[in-house]
Amino acid sequence: MSPASPCLRDLEERDLEPLLHRFYDVLTVDPLLARYFEHVDMNEHIPRIADFWSTLVFDTRRYTGNAFRPHLEMPDLTAERFARWVDTMERTVEADFAGPAAERLKSLAHRIAYSMQLRLRITPFAPYRPDLGIPIDGRRDGD
Repeated sequence: MSPASPCLRDLEERDLEPLLHRFYDVLTVDPLLARYFEHVDMNEHIPRIADFWSTLVFDTRRYTGNAFRPHLEMPDLTAERFARWVDTMERTVEADFAGPAAERLKSLAHRIAYSMQLRLRITPFAPYRPDLGIPIDGRRDGD
């Protein structure tokens, strides 16, 4: 986990939609991930994604649905693609936020990616222990 920067404030629910717009602005031009968003109107879809994150991070219970189902129809998902998604999420969050809610969102991104990979029968990238902030293999960065 990243140490909180004294210059950055913690993530609040009202920050989710702008954060997600920045996140998907990067993904929609990423050579590895852009193809998955070519036919999605992100301006229409982001409020639903914000409800999803709001439910998980802030316990608002705004999201109903199955976030996994659309991923079943995405061809050629790989551990590398999930790793890029997580890395982009972390960088997007860390650019503007630091604190418990920001850390929770990043930790949840790891857990979601890990779970989806398992459900899609993809060997997960660097299995992650979000509760400890270290990979399951026990090595910390730099070990």
